[in-house]
Amino acid sequence: MNTALRSPGYRALAAFLEYPDAAFRSRLPELREALAALGFAPEERGALEGVGAWMADTDGLDLEALYVRTFDLDAQADLHLTSHLGVDGDRNRGPDLIRLASHFEEAGWRLATRELPDYLPLVLEFAATLDEAAARDLLAGAREALAAITARLEELASPYLPVLRLIVRRGTPDRPLAQPVESAS
Repeated sequence: MNTALRSPGYRALAAFLEYPDAAFRSRLPELREALAALGFAPEERGALEGVGAWMADTDGLDLEALYVRTFDLDAQADLHLTSHLGVDGDRNRGPDLIRLASHFEEAGWRLATRELPDYLPLVLEFAATLDEAAARDLLAGAREALAAITARLEELASPYLPVLRLIVRRGTPDRPLAQPVESAS
């Protein structure tokens, strides 16, 4: 993968959506500490710090179980963006996945994981290598899927909701980044 970061805040957003295993939890203090230096507006940083505090205060097995229930077992909150498009489910995802993988390759970014290219944390990792305008355009292209995931997290009153709200806002080019992000209280 191309590791040159032009918009490192997207890498932090991706990290908040990683599976919260022991390795992730060991890096959580570092991630929380780095938020101040990543260019987030105070409201954004506050929302992410709240998610980080919740993660730090939650038992590891409970955190893992909630992640699985939320993102792996609930199709409406699936972090694979193309799973939220169209009515035919997985049948028509192939061309979209190929186009996205080609877009990554054309930008000089090679997938180093076995994850599908539409996996939101992976898309955010790629966005981190782009300038802010290009990263926002990339997320704008996923607006429908991001809105679907966010709506489901709202229904669940999920503690992950502030992260998705921030991602949605960053994918809305006509909205300034300095607008407040509502927390999931």
